[in-house]
Amino acid sequence: MAVQTGGTIGTAASALGVNLTPGGNVSQADMNSLLGGIKDAITGNYYSTIKLAAGTALSSFYNFFNAGLGQPDPYPLSTVTGPAPILSKVETNVLVAANFGLTPPYDILIDSIGLYVHPFIIKRDLDVLTLYSYFEFTILGKVQWDGKIESYPSGMGYTGFSTQSNESGWQLGVPDPNSKKRFGHFGKYLSPNLTFAWPIYFPPTSGPVGGVYPPTGATGVPSQPSLLPYAATPTPGLGAWLVARMFGILGRPVS
Repeated sequence: MAVQTGGTIGTAASALGVNLTPGGNVSQADMNSLLGGIKDAITGNYYSTIKLAAGTALSSFYNFFNAGLGQPDPYPLSTVTGPAPILSKVETNVLVAANFGLTPPYDILIDSIGLYVHPFIIKRDLDVLTLYSYFEFTILGKVQWDGKIESYPSGMGYTGFSTQSNESGWQLGVPDPNSKKRFGHFGKYLSPNLTFAWPIYFPPTSGPVGGVYPPTGATGVPSQPSLLPYAATPTPGLGAWLVARMFGILGRPVS
């Protein structure tokens, strides 16, 4: 089968002296789109996961990107015994913690950020996470974006239906890549070694009265909420997985 060498790709290759025909010197082609021979660039995202077990009493704050691949999980599930699990790409794809920045030459031109809650969460716990929290995204200590987590959906997830009773699925936003907040010309460049932070806060002074949700006539002062325990009836708690993502143009090593 003949290889078409015309068109945009063929013309560009010819100008660079690259022969796309079988047996040609195509292996010499430089596929890097940001800085030829120096940096590779793709569209993608960096992500970080916080896992909360059923019945967890929420801390006043958690930090996304608080550890990198191969490091102990800074927030192991309360049901885990023994040493903390080691982070893999199930939880994150950054190499080091945010306070060290991205490892050179990795960087990102941030086009969007998004927060995703895995849809196995029960509605009551999603209410708790959204009602009593806020986040901040900082670069070099300066707040770039902040607010309620439902204001920054990730546009990811899945859809479907069930024929089973007493089954539901909930998430932030809708699973559509176009359904997230994009920054356009107002994005931010996160260069290598540039420190950043992405904490999510659950301030006790803004929690439910008496720590009880939904409100059931409880009295007292606002305090720290908890996720529903697995033994709860009629609906058991299932915990929550929260995933923070930075979308944009990622710079990577050439080889």
